[in-house]
Amino acid sequence: MKARKLKEILNNTRYIIGDYGEYIGVGSSMCHKLINIDKKSLEIKYALDYNNSGRAAINHEELLFIWDKLNELIENGILLCLIQGKDVLENPLPVFTIKDGKLIEESCEEYGWPNTTDNGCVMYDNTYFKTKIEAIEYGIKEYSSALSFKREMLEERLSKLDELQETIWKYKVFLANLRLKLDDIKEIIK
Repeated sequence: MKARKLKEILNNTRYIIGDYGEYIGVGSSMCHKLINIDKKSLEIKYALDYNNSGRAAINHEELLFIWDKLNELIENGILLCLIQGKDVLENPLPVFTIKDGKLIEESCEEYGWPNTTDNGCVMYDNTYFKTKIEAIEYGIKEYSSALSFKREMLEERLSKLDELQETIWKYKVFLANLRLKLDDIKEIIK
């Protein structure tokens, strides 16, 4: 995504613009998607729109400008081109991240948050790194933690499954005993 170009079109807004996978976010350090655009449907939403009133929910001049400009860019097809493009950087610096277990190299003009890569991704200090080694070490740490957490979750669920199986077995025994008792009583009554 051409995040830098979009920011320029939006009058170099002070808001952070980034590609967050399924949507584009226009936001701040407190809320990265004050305004977000679904990349497939191109539907625009405002984070503080609690009544689904769209533009009417916005009471901030710059956000109103951004909302209107984004709608204009959607209508004329420019936003789709920006989404599908990649920023061209004058002085590209290599930056590394881990995605889906793979080392990914991108480019940026300046390291650190809230800068973006040439693909429009916001570079958080704990997800983008200056060197391959830092990125890989981070990836190993993160995946190790995630694996440990998932193993604990699995053990907990297996334990609950064992408890559930014991309860099912107990109820089967109760049913069998009650059926036998019923048969005995019916036999006595005959």
